[in-house]
Amino acid sequence: MNKLLISSIITITLGLSACGTTQLSNADGETVQDIQSKLLGEMPMPGGARINNENSLILGSGDGWAGRVAITSAQNANETFTFFRDQFQKAGWTLVSSTKSKNSILVFIKKDRTATIEIDEGGFGGKANVMLTVAPRSTVIPPVNK
Repeated sequence: MNKLLISSIITITLGLSACGTTQLSNADGETVQDIQSKLLGEMPMPGGARINNENSLILGSGDGWAGRVAITSAQNANETFTFFRDQFQKAGWTLVSSTKSKNSILVFIKKDRTATIEIDEGGFGGKANVMLTVAPRSTVIPPVNK
């Protein structure tokens, strides 16, 4: 991809809304949903979510990306927790662990990848702050202590 296309994708991604019906497009006619799919693959995002570009780092694209994405959800922390818990499982992710509190954490696995979702109350206007971290799943077996 050339730098102009990458810049366009990042700019359009800032207004990303997975559940919305807006059909914005870039110069190549790709919709926001097309661009989300290219960047984040089949990873559900809450409607009205905004990606904080300054605190995000996406390495790769599509279903093989790794890194972190800082998100401001349009919903409160409880609704955001429920969205990720339910929608990631519907998308084929297996819930491994969850902790629901003021700072909630969900951990999912899918094939050879791990996704950790941290949800923090206290975003502006009751919105939740989310940090989505995705990495390859370790295949190293820890040694057994004797």
